[in-house]
Amino acid sequence: MAPARSQAPPPAPPRTLNVQRFAESRAAELESLQAVVSGRLGGDFRIRRGKRRRTTGHRCAKRRRGGGGDGDASGAEEGRGKEKKVSRRVRRRRELCSNPPLGFTTSGDGTKRLRTHLWHAKRFAMVKRWGFYLPLGLQGRGRGSRAVLKWLKNSALVHDASYCLPIQLEGPEDSIQAILRMVIIPAPSEPLQVSENPQHCVFQGVCYENAMLYDVRPPHSQLVAPVMYMWQPYFSNNKNYATEQHDTSNICSSSGESERRTLTRKLWIWIHAAAFEEGIDALRFACQRQVHECGVSVSCLSLEGQLGKLEVMGSRAIELLQKILRPTSKYSAAHENSTLEDPVLTACTSSRHHKDFVLDKMKQLQSHAIRPLLVHDPREVPCQETDAAALDNLQEDINLNSNGLATECSLKNEDILSDGSTPRSHENYLLDLKNVWDSISNTNPPVPEKTLCEEKHQRRLKHFYLDSTEHETVATEGNDSFSRACPILLLKQAEHGSPCMGWSVILPLSWVKTFWFSLVSHGAHAIGLRERRWIACNNVLPSFPYDFPDCKAYLSFMTDEAAALDQAAELRPPAVRPLKVPIPPPWDVLAAVANKGSTILKGFELDEKEFSGSTNENSLINSSTKDGPSFPLFIPRTAENLLQYSESINGKNQVSSHKEPCLVRVLLRAYREGVFEEGAIICAPVPADLSRWKTRSEEKGNEAEELWQLQLPQSYVGSFFTQLESGNWELQLPKDHLAQEAFRWPIGFVTTGFVYGSSNKRAAVAFCNANLLAILRKQQWIEAQSRRPEIFVLVRNMRSTSYRRALATVVLEQQKDDLEFL
Repeated sequence: MAPARSQAPPPAPPRTLNVQRFAESRAAELESLQAVVSGRLGGDFRIRRGKRRRTTGHRCAKRRRGGGGDGDASGAEEGRGKEKKVSRRVRRRRELCSNPPLGFTTSGDGTKRLRTHLWHAKRFAMVKRWGFYLPLGLQGRGRGSRAVLKWLKNSALVHDASYCLPIQLEGPEDSIQAILRMVIIPAPSEPLQVSENPQHCVFQGVCYENAMLYDVRPPHSQLVAPVMYMWQPYFSNNKNYATEQHDTSNICSSSGESERRTLTRKLWIWIHAAAFEEGIDALRFACQRQVHECGVSVSCLSLEGQLGKLEVMGSRAIELLQKILRPTSKYSAAHENSTLEDPVLTACTSSRHHKDFVLDKMKQLQSHAIRPLLVHDPREVPCQETDAAALDNLQEDINLNSNGLATECSLKNEDILSDGSTPRSHENYLLDLKNVWDSISNTNPPVPEKTLCEEKHQRRLKHFYLDSTEHETVATEGNDSFSRACPILLLKQAEHGSPCMGWSVILPLSWVKTFWFSLVSHGAHAIGLRERRWIACNNVLPSFPYDFPDCKAYLSFMTDEAAALDQAAELRPPAVRPLKVPIPPPWDVLAAVANKGSTILKGFELDEKEFSGSTNENSLINSSTKDGPSFPLFIPRTAENLLQYSESINGKNQVSSHKEPCLVRVLLRAYREGVFEEGAIICAPVPADLSRWKTRSEEKGNEAEELWQLQLPQSYVGSFFTQLESGNWELQLPKDHLAQEAFRWPIGFVTTGFVYGSSNKRAAVAFCNANLLAILRKQQWIEAQSRRPEIFVLVRNMRSTSYRRALATVVLEQQKDDLEFL
């Protein structure tokens, strides 16, 4: 059989193609295709208006990228010696994308922008507050609290709190202590008298502390804002002196005490932007007073624009930080190839704490702990040498455990993670903390994103054995004046019984954007001011300035809110305008009610003389004077201050009367149903109301609800508070019989209402008169013949006619102080 012939290969395509001859051979096909298209378009070949922009979009893109038009035109203008004017959009884009080492970028009116402003402005509703453009919250009507609380429980949240600014005090140690005792409550005690004193860790710089900053300038002392302060740790080359700091029993008799007091120390005081100017003025006044009294000068400097602050919260906050924080202790391969030494890396290269620090044991840290770290740029992938070093350290630990030293090593690591003040590791730890503290304010900005992309492209070319000379030169030039490692301070927030509270990361301002992008890309949900307040209320923490009515920042903020609401109401027709209510709540009315004494709660009868028709007789007018304080009430923040106004803070005895009214922060929970809004009025129930209240087991259906229902007449709701010509608000006592029966004396106001979507034990934050609360509790104990810590009160929203039952819990009865805040 003859073998089959193999088919010949197809002819090769021609080397050249004559387009004209090819078109002539296909002329018939092209004409038929044109006829079909012309029939479908009706003979109109013009581009539709909606698609015309796409044909010229490449020209706009060229202008956006280059900041100008065609290259020939720009070259001609350069030849004529004229520079083409750059548009405002291009200039603003360059400004927002820049990353200077220090300072905030500002708008035309001087309003500062955060380093994450461009990211937030694309996704969040922005507001102008406290001299900053700040993210208010996600776009919408202000809802979505259920989703935020779900993220808090199951994920991680991140908030850019760089609007909280630091103030630095530098001078002799004892002088700074004297200034703190002058303006801080609670005043810091002598830290080295007792070794178990928590102030010892604060004074050593291992922990931070919360306090209330007061302005002591005459004529009266007034609260400025809650603050967080932290000491810079000191390190002495004298080993004997370093050892003496741990021997607290003999410190008073040793020569180290005098040496310690003459040391120059630094103190950082972090304060909210709403009270920054007032706070720094108060501290400078205290420093001047210290100079006049003792002749010792203490400098008070503003570190605005140097440091940033990121807050990471949620149940998975630790996991998120473990993903992006990679502590370093030596140069990696990429760093060794750099032609310029990094000053930050050089300062901390010999640090042993970064090798021993275990991020997996972050949960063991106590509240308010401070941990210094020198971490890699979170955008860079860890090098193989770093991973190998980590494996060697891990293998070394395993060998130590196998040799019977596991117990000793675990105890040492737990001591380092718990208080950082063990004798063996204390000296090295304070040296690491001091190095990070000194370098965190003057570190170089991170490597630009463009340079990192070029280096990544260079590694890819090298992997494929391609020429990379050009990219290598560009990457080398990009390493000048930039850093590949960042020193940070990791602060653990107080948990308050909830595992959802997280951490604060203090870092150079130029590194905020880098860490922000890394946190978001690893799954963190960004939140604004509104969502942050929801989280604070869900964790029964006060939020500044919303829950600090005795501060000027609160009054200023609420005044702006009232003006915005009034302006929005004027745009609506008169028939649908909402009822005007006092914003902020008339706290002066509570002072006037307190001046009446406990007689208003004895039977709750209204004197007929008070309804004679005169305006001054049937109303409680604002009682503040021009010479007196702007907030005529006192709010204690510690149990020690509350003891000055009461005989017993446990509620066993009646709170005694005082000339100056006292308000306490309380948590309101609905007795059965009801929603308490911001600004709601807390009223004192009469004995008849208490007798009709029953427990849930005794209440049967709607019959019990109808038994106790209490409502004000609709006509009286609008006149409950009346605004005077001066702008102040007064409490108008009722005149008709129905309004008199439903009238209840106000004893407090709600500052933060319920958060929708929270747990069943959701609570509102309010402030009530301490004296009247104690009288109510005593009456309720007599009525119910049982002693419960909760106090039964009535709550009515400003625009509502119905009273709702609630249980009030005094915060200072549950804890020693009320200093934690968000």
